[in-house]
Amino acid sequence: MTKRLSVVVAADHPGVLQELVSLLKVKFEVVAEADSGKTALQCVRQHHPDVVILDLEMHPLNGIETATVLGKLISPPVVVICSGETNLDIVELCFKVGALGYVFKSKMAQDLVKAVEAAVRGENFVSTDGHRSCATPRTFVLDEAHRIAKKSLPKQE
Repeated sequence: MTKRLSVVVAADHPGVLQELVSLLKVKFEVVAEADSGKTALQCVRQHHPDVVILDLEMHPLNGIETATVLGKLISPPVVVICSGETNLDIVELCFKVGALGYVFKSKMAQDLVKAVEAAVRGENFVSTDGHRSCATPRTFVLDEAHRIAKKSLPKQE
């Protein structure tokens, strides 16, 4: 029997945290839940998970700050960010600090497991759809987000 991937999940809103956990438990072993980036770092040190799911907007330490710290570990876990934010600068920053996945909260049910599986394979993942409230036309946002994700991948030799 294959070992299930271990996951730490961090979100400061209890409803979002529970939704993330319920979506992930189907396929992965959720070893810890955290209500902040600071608590997520403690959980990572304790459990050494394969994957960390981070809500972008947490306090103290948001998803970007937490991903930055995680990236400095000797054996960093794979990081996937969840957010309602569709701003391309934010998406790009998440990839620059080491996240391999970016999932829109509106698409968590469809994309979260896919994002984790892709990230574990070393592939970038960006949700296939954003919020209608995004000021930039959605097609452009998606094309740009996918371009950014591909650009962030290390070059294969």
